[in-house]
Amino acid sequence: MAILTPNATYSVGSVKVNEKIIPDGTRWQNDAKAKAAGFDGVGSLYKKQQKISGGTGKPTSVTIHNTNDLERVEDDGEQYTRATYNENMGSARVHFFVDDLCAWQNLKAGTGMCKNDPEGSAEVSWHAGDGSASSGGNMTSISIEIIMGDSAEHDAKAYDNGARLAAWLLHKHKLDISALVTHTYWVNKSAGKVFADVDEQCTNLIKNKKWCPKYIFKSTKHDIALRNWKEFKACVNEYLNEIYESQMRGPNEAKKEITKTLYLVQIGSFAKTDDAAALLRSLRADGISGYTVMSNGAYTVQIGAYSLKSNAEDVRTKIRALGYEADITMRTEAVSL
Repeated sequence: MAILTPNATYSVGSVKVNEKIIPDGTRWQNDAKAKAAGFDGVGSLYKKQQKISGGTGKPTSVTIHNTNDLERVEDDGEQYTRATYNENMGSARVHFFVDDLCAWQNLKAGTGMCKNDPEGSAEVSWHAGDGSASSGGNMTSISIEIIMGDSAEHDAKAYDNGARLAAWLLHKHKLDISALVTHTYWVNKSAGKVFADVDEQCTNLIKNKKWCPKYIFKSTKHDIALRNWKEFKACVNEYLNEIYESQMRGPNEAKKEITKTLYLVQIGSFAKTDDAAALLRSLRADGISGYTVMSNGAYTVQIGAYSLKSNAEDVRTKIRALGYEADITMRTEAVSL
């Protein structure tokens, strides 16, 4: 199948979403693939084709997953969507794939942003591994697969795009940050492990069970996974609050400005532009995209602009491992709400 053309596109803040929703009535074409995925065979419905949450079409949570970046592929979300259309994703059906470039929407999520996805139409997604349990993740939650496992720069941008999309979906469905959960949350629920603290349930590792979102957790050690999950939630909550504050302004009310701190990875500073250009070429050869800014009369080579210091620290570690000198600098900027 050739590269897909979306049915429609829309923007969620700075994230472009390509809508390629699996049409109602789509059925399996390959008998062997259908049976291997647990379906009856050729002619079986390719998706559940049922509104979420007992037919209301209103999700009660948003679930975060990670899936692996694909080698030598630029638009990973398109590739995963194409694999879904080609019957190469087994039983998995998710609402959104998102990477460093954009998001691809595969199922109705009740966004109201295009004719194929009217409000109140969110449909069941096969993502949580809990079958048709009425209160399980498949039947009640919007699923987001954040594609990570590439360069530090790629992963930081995919992380940020995923956080922005999650915040927008929470707001759209009138959910607060407590409704943001992980795949592992549902794994624990299916195993009968229910915690009073949602974040504990989101990060409790069960041996030989799915551990997801692994790139956000960064470790199977509980304290590290818990800390990193809370950092991701804090990022989502920051974007969620920005949406609410923006919408609370009256039509004639002046925009409110807040100061936001960004963390940048600085690689070098040069008197000559040719020296900065040479460093950028070296970085590109190592698969790293940088840029040059003028600072105090010098040409400074930097990478990224991260809202979370931990993301900048991860990039710095990987850059140093490649043999470059790297430090973190901060920049503040006014953001209109």
